[in-house]
Amino acid sequence: MERGRRHGMTRRELLRRGGAAGAAIGLGAWGGFALGAPGRAAAAPVAGGRKVQLTEFIWIGGGQGVVPREVKASYEKANPNVNIELYEGTNAVTYPKIVAQRQVDPNKPLINFGFFNVDAQTKGELDDIWMSLDPAKIPNMANVHPSYHRPHDTGIGWGFSAVGILYNKKLVKEPPTSWNDLFAPRFKGKVMLFDYAWGFNGLLGVAYANGGDAKHIDATFEKFSKAAQDGQFLALFTTNEQVKDALARGEALIAPYFTSFAITWNQETPGGNGPFAYAIPKEGVVAFTYYFDIIKGSTPDQVAVASEVINTYLSKPTIERYCNLTATIPAVKGVSLKPELQQEAVFQPSVVEKAIQPDWVTTNTQNNAWKQRWDREVKAKM
Repeated sequence: MERGRRHGMTRRELLRRGGAAGAAIGLGAWGGFALGAPGRAAAAPVAGGRKVQLTEFIWIGGGQGVVPREVKASYEKANPNVNIELYEGTNAVTYPKIVAQRQVDPNKPLINFGFFNVDAQTKGELDDIWMSLDPAKIPNMANVHPSYHRPHDTGIGWGFSAVGILYNKKLVKEPPTSWNDLFAPRFKGKVMLFDYAWGFNGLLGVAYANGGDAKHIDATFEKFSKAAQDGQFLALFTTNEQVKDALARGEALIAPYFTSFAITWNQETPGGNGPFAYAIPKEGVVAFTYYFDIIKGSTPDQVAVASEVINTYLSKPTIERYCNLTATIPAVKGVSLKPELQQEAVFQPSVVEKAIQPDWVTTNTQNNAWKQRWDREVKAKM
């Protein structure tokens, strides 16, 4: 899912309903905390006081730019030799530009550091785009849950969106509890699946829930193929509105998808009493994770600044404000969320710790092959 696209729409809706409250919470969240570079002595100016110009990539829309602008302003005030240019966009559009610029001149990257989703993170690892982060320069990495660290520190997770099972709470009296409930007889002909998009169409959730994984998925394809032939699935959807409308009308009863939609779709309903709910499978939600990265080719001075800024983002007050404004599940330990998020099951620490972390590298490299299998073994049998 791409910030600023399907999932970003939900965050913008959420922001429209809670923008004023978010701002008030933000003022309290800082509690006098001064942004900047925790742990760096004031007597040692970053980059030895040399002029440093660098570019930070941030997501567009849905309140994503609020905290980055605050961090930028505070950091530049504390370090007048530094200028951080913010580059707003989506990973889907910006990542290919990063790759193209690297091919032109690997020592002059388009972006020096910033926010990237798990799809871009995976592509960047395969394309050898990311630098290894230095935990000595980013000590707040230690506060991130272990499963959100990358091998060789090529990026550090800070939050995620959860994929569970959406359902119509007015018609489903016994909520689903497992990824295997997608195949339960009581839901026959009432299950909707996203077409492709392995992170949120149930394929990976079912695989990991049954002892498989991205490298051992044949049995899962067979399971979906048989269910399709037996009439278990109502239809495949490709837009949010398709699954929303089907669930609201009761044509579909359950669908694996982002849990946040159940929250925001209910908020869109008059009185806030919509029919939507989400279930957290006992095997764990699938985590669609978000990362901070530094791009190779950045100068040592740019890396020094980027590391300090990332360290600031990973401090509890800063990531807390970001997650509260954008309704993102934090991967940093000890973060306090606003009351309306605290009461949501999907924001509980136990969900963060237990979330399924798929092998996205294998998923990415197998994407085309899996599409062919899906068309042949699932879609063709529905």
